[in-house]
Amino acid sequence: MIVDTHVHVVSGNRKHYAALPDAPEWPVTEVDALVQNMDALGIDRALLVQTFFTYGTDNRFMIDCAQRHARRLASVCVIDQTAQDAPQILTDLVTNHAVSGVRLMPKGHSPGVLSDPGTFPVWERATELGIVVTVAAELEHLHEMPPVIARFPEVKVCFEHMWGLEVGNPPYLQVSPLLELAAFPNVNLKLCPNNSYAARAGTGTPRQFFGMLIDSFGIHRLLWGSNYPAHTGRFGNLEARLRIMQDDLSFLGEADRCAFFGENALRLWPVLRAQS
Repeated sequence: MIVDTHVHVVSGNRKHYAALPDAPEWPVTEVDALVQNMDALGIDRALLVQTFFTYGTDNRFMIDCAQRHARRLASVCVIDQTAQDAPQILTDLVTNHAVSGVRLMPKGHSPGVLSDPGTFPVWERATELGIVVTVAAELEHLHEMPPVIARFPEVKVCFEHMWGLEVGNPPYLQVSPLLELAAFPNVNLKLCPNNSYAARAGTGTPRQFFGMLIDSFGIHRLLWGSNYPAHTGRFGNLEARLRIMQDDLSFLGEADRCAFFGENALRLWPVLRAQS
């Protein structure tokens, strides 16, 4: 089973689903077309991640799309993690709208927001709800995360691909703050084409880079995500994003490839397995 853990939807109906004034020019990605594309590529399940730069914290379109194909799709919301009523908003999204995770964003907030104690009630509520916390951290934010992760050891955490916009050259000292997170057994990593392209930008190879991550985290804490349709001009369509990572991880045995491209996601989001 192949599971895309990081895909976005973008509506062509800007009247009903209003985009932010400075929304990026990502291609319209309606859910029916997305599912057809998944079928053609053999992608069985997908996790819709709120398209923050298009809709901010208005999760309606993502939720509507996930519910339209509830047997195939689950969803991860974005809320204002600093708001006083953030735990109540999260509870409503999970219990009444079938949301399966919350995405914490540093963008649009003051520096240090990811470790701000004012956001801890969201982590506490995520623990109670049993959902995954995904973190859209870049390298500059990772140094502040260990105390937070240590404070909430029961929360399943998944760091998104954004940390790897640049990875440097072997021995990849630039990403050492990321590798330090491997000490926390509840931390997982999404790997996307962003990371494949970053690994090619230096003097190393994708096998060197991804092999280093596997050595640090183990294959069972790494997951594939397409990040489609973000940056289509650079990373291509959904097929191109699947193929490049299949090529990059082709050195793995069959069991490890199955874990990376599907089984690990089903462990973190068992709702996707239950929808079979």
